Formats: sequence, C-alpha cells, structure tokens
Amino acid sequence: MQCQDPFLAVLQNDAVPVRDRTSAIPQPLATVIDRALIDNPDIYYTNAAEFKQALFKSIS
Repeated sequence: MQCQDPFLAVLQNDAVPVRDRTSAIPQPLATVIDRALIDNPDIYYTNAAEFKQALFKSIS
C-alpha cells in the first residue's frame, strides 16, 4: 500500500459525488455541490454570486 499526500490526492482525483456519500442531501442541492467541486476542464461556478444563486434555487 502506497501512502499518498492527501492534498495531492484531492488535486489529482475527481470528487466523489455527494449522493454517493450520503443520500440525506436532496438531489437538487447535491447537484449544486457536485458542480461546485468541478474544476476540470473548467470551474463550473465562476464566482460566489453565481454559486449563491444556485444554492438558493436548489433549496427553494
């Protein structure tokens, strides 16, 4: 078993979808969170206001 730097692991691997970790989070909110973790090939939400708007939409 090889030990890997945890920061390097985060940078080199895709994020695990939120709903794979817990089903308690509603799907619309999980989608927003998962999109916020996308950074390859581009960052999905390009600014905080856009992310905030998506969060509010997902819970209303």
